[in-house]
Amino acid sequence: MRTIPISDEELRDLPLPMAKAIEIVAFVPLESVDPLRISEGYYLVPSGQVAAKPYKLLRMALARSSRVAVAKYAWSCRERLGLLRVRDDVVVLHAMRWPDETRSPEELLPPPVELSDEEIDGALALLDTMTREDFEGEEFQVTYTEALSQIIEAKREDREPPKLQ
Repeated sequence: MRTIPISDEELRDLPLPMAKAIEIVAFVPLESVDPLRISEGYYLVPSGQVAAKPYKLLRMALARSSRVAVAKYAWSCRERLGLLRVRDDVVVLHAMRWPDETRSPEELLPPPVELSDEEIDGALALLDTMTREDFEGEEFQVTYTEALSQIIEAKREDREPPKLQ
């Protein structure tokens, strides 16, 4: 077997059709997209006045249609699949996993068990008591950043950092 070296510059210059653009390939209902395939999101902004009108047109059309756009784009010298949706007044690009990048859950299923209607009703009652209409509240706040800030501040003041309680 022979190894062929490829430089970062050669990867950067790959002739990908969407290297400088996003190519929309379909419009689909959001419910038809498996959430496991959706990854991180990025706000998109139009590049200059020439792109402002198509951007706004896409944003308005997506908002009125209740659909999302499936698109291809290049990121880090790699062809990616993405999902375009509207959030407030901007278009968000979510990276997506290709179909072969998601694992089938069939091999992960637990062995069959019997459940009574009472057990299911109990689970539904618990679900009802924990149902919220939003993600507001202390339980949805990240504590890592605050804890890290406390350690940095303690070290800055030459005192012992706080310990886990």
